[in-house]
Amino acid sequence: MSKSPQSLASAQAIAEVMMHIGHIADSMGYTQGLKPSQWTALRYFARANASQRTVSAFADFHATTRGAASQMVEVLVTKELLTRVPVPEDRRVVQLHPTEKALALLEHDPLKDFAAVIAALPGPEQFQLADLLSRVLKGLLSKRA
Repeated sequence: MSKSPQSLASAQAIAEVMMHIGHIADSMGYTQGLKPSQWTALRYFARANASQRTVSAFADFHATTRGAASQMVEVLVTKELLTRVPVPEDRRVVQLHPTEKALALLEHDPLKDFAAVIAALPGPEQFQLADLLSRVLKGLLSKRA
């Protein structure tokens, strides 16, 4: 059974709205002297457990190459937002920890404004939105594989 042109147009319109939301959210990330990808890295290193605070783990999380992740980390180290900490049990492993400066910046994370809009939705709608967006994300990821 094929979908009607109306449902396809509706799906196209929804996809366009989602892209627009993504662009707005992305543009909100150009603040405090950081780019959106740098905010993503700071959030990651601030929340990750110690064993996941490595360039490789961040690269996997961010779906990027080790080289690109390493360059991102280098920028954040230069900005004094991350610090390298060798692991005593394995000197080959270096963990990355957010500095006090980074934690202070994260208090003004632009994503908080985006989250506040979502938080204003009634609880059941937040749950439904999370469920639907997770399904869309899984569908998109399956197309990339």
